Amino acid sequence: MSGPNITHKWNMETYGKHLSYYWNSSIGKLKLKENILGQKKSLNVFGHVMFSLMLVVISASGLHLVEKSLLASEASMKELLSPKVVLAAELTTRAELVQQTQSLINIKPSDSVTITLTFKNTGTSTWTSKKIYLKSLSTALKFKHESWPDPYLPAILQETSVAAGDNGIIKLDLRAPKNLGRYTADFLLVNDNVMITGGEIKIDLNVVDDPSAVVTTTATTTESVNATPKLNVCSLKLNIASVESGLDNSTCTEALKIAATGPIVRTGVFQTDEALVISNSKAWQVYDENDILLASVPADLQMRFDYLKEKGEYIFDFIDHTVRTKSKLKLINFNSGIFTIVSLKDIPSWNKSINYNQFKGDLEIDYYAPKENVWVIEKLVLEEYLKGIKETSDSDPLEYQRAMTIAARTYALYHINKFKATDSFFDLYNDERDQVYKGYVAETIMPNQAAIAAETQGVVLTYGNNIIVSYYSARSGGKTLDVKNVPYLKSVETPYSKTFTKWGHGKGLDQVDAKARAQKLGWSYDQILKYYYSGVYIEKIY
Repeated sequence: MSGPNITHKWNMETYGKHLSYYWNSSIGKLKLKENILGQKKSLNVFGHVMFSLMLVVISASGLHLVEKSLLASEASMKELLSPKVVLAAELTTRAELVQQTQSLINIKPSDSVTITLTFKNTGTSTWTSKKIYLKSLSTALKFKHESWPDPYLPAILQETSVAAGDNGIIKLDLRAPKNLGRYTADFLLVNDNVMITGGEIKIDLNVVDDPSAVVTTTATTTESVNATPKLNVCSLKLNIASVESGLDNSTCTEALKIAATGPIVRTGVFQTDEALVISNSKAWQVYDENDILLASVPADLQMRFDYLKEKGEYIFDFIDHTVRTKSKLKLINFNSGIFTIVSLKDIPSWNKSINYNQFKGDLEIDYYAPKENVWVIEKLVLEEYLKGIKETSDSDPLEYQRAMTIAARTYALYHINKFKATDSFFDLYNDERDQVYKGYVAETIMPNQAAIAAETQGVVLTYGNNIIVSYYSARSGGKTLDVKNVPYLKSVETPYSKTFTKWGHGKGLDQVDAKARAQKLGWSYDQILKYYYSGVYIEKIY
């Protein structure tokens, strides 16, 4: 895999990692309203067609300008208020871990243990059991106990209230993994789903056959607790943000307006010199790049789009007239239908009945002058994009699929962050130049992929306050490459791909070797990821 080479300009600023503490549970779930074009109704065309069409175009243009003005005002107001709210929360809610009964626990497979955590309220506000609770990071999910109210909410404050200067207790139940080995879990103390400064916890479980034969480490004060590094929350400079970066110590969803579905991914679906024929299962609209409405298209109607190089014009017929424009075309899927690119034949050799020609995001038709061809680009939120990734088979081991999905999400987010939308033609190729993406058809034939994408929502790999570039390739031939000046891409042995010819660049995760480790050794997704990517954290960032 490599990044798109179509006029990308690198942003060389330092990108820090960010966290959001929103998850799929009844407690703390943030229901975000998306600003989509789905509120626009299809226009009826009756009577004098040409006259009506002119009125529609003028009206749509004017309404769009008003809408943009209102949204800009709202975003501006939120931008002014967010830092003040965050700063106030930082001063009033702080914590210090004063006692942890155990930091390293020797335990039998599948046994349970209860850990008592004592925190001192070092802020200025009173804690209450309704708002103060423990939050699991993704590394802690393997310790999930049946007593947890939710996978991301393992325990709450024992006391009804804790005044400033007093201590509060949290009792945490853990269930050991089934396989032998040493495992690490990360937890955070939060106030109404916002991280409390000083509330970071790390717990190690050493899963062994005979715990009595191993000396257990008992921690009575914070001096003997393995402290985790301070997290620089929301310092990642996201180009998708509506506010500038630098708002540390706040949740990313609030400060950077990140939806639970992730940022928009612009994927180069394919390029062509031929005419495009496109339909949709529901009504859709065609706009130019200035958001002027050109056509409101009913469901199942096939539309043909041409590009005339000699004139630099996009052309399509609608009703009884021909639309010509020098602007790129935006096909807006406002009814959440499924686009079918009828003229695209992407049929795998192993199953002639499949055609990867359906997509559920918005589409763009854009001419790329340096290569003199037209690209079809899909715009889709990251979490939906991941459901169409075709780097695994649905029958592959689930832990391997989880590892691959997290690597794919990290790779995509890295490129979204690095390539500014204004400087790049798109974010990702849909093939081996980045990662294989086959859209809606892949999602329908790979239910495990879609389920795992939802299960690992927002989970990515970070290193030293950065989203990593999580390279992976088919097989490395016995050893992955050591990438100079990239500390997390160190060479590791890949014995399960040693008998195969190297296929791909050989950096990072070796797919053949990783799949074998899941099948033969029973490795979990975090074991797989941390083997190929040295020293990384596995974090849930939204």
